[in-house]
Amino acid sequence: MIKNIVLDMGNVCCKWDVDYISSKLTTNKEDQEFLIKHLFQSPQWIQLDKGSISLKEAKQQLLESVSKEKRELIEYGFEHWFDYFEQFDEMEEFIKEYKQKGYHFYLLSNCSLQFNQYYQTKSIFQHLEGLYISAAHQKIKPNLDIFEDFLKEYHLQANECFFVDDLKENVESAKKVGMQGLVYQGNVQELKQLIK
Repeated sequence: MIKNIVLDMGNVCCKWDVDYISSKLTTNKEDQEFLIKHLFQSPQWIQLDKGSISLKEAKQQLLESVSKEKRELIEYGFEHWFDYFEQFDEMEEFIKEYKQKGYHFYLLSNCSLQFNQYYQTKSIFQHLEGLYISAAHQKIKPNLDIFEDFLKEYHLQANECFFVDDLKENVESAKKVGMQGLVYQGNVQELKQLIK
């Protein structure tokens, strides 16, 4: 019996597309590619998700890793990328509809502590009962320990949880701890049918 729906953030709740985000941060094509490589694909980005580096340290390292001419671009990208991390209204409507049916909703995401800077600006997160961010717990998907810790944190039974993520390896890990799951490709109707 499914009681809890556990959602990933990127490409489930919000649109995670570095090409799109970079195009909003700068109109210069070369600068867009630079941002993708030196910010979103940087080692610091992964360390931030893991919670193994502070925001301050990451920013300092990112700025030191590029030429002086590019520091303003990297700093701007670091401080403003989430302004263009746009939520999916269809998913928000699904959450609202299914909350009324008695389901409980949680977030389980690989994400840095920058989440605290933007989650209140996105209405989709206001409907969730728990917000579990990898950096805050220093655990990361697809490792099994993040799923086990999440269940413990919110006193949930794995067999009562349905996990939704856009990455197959994360869904497979959720299933290993006893959850049901879906590799989500943007089809809310498919999700509704599986939860019935």
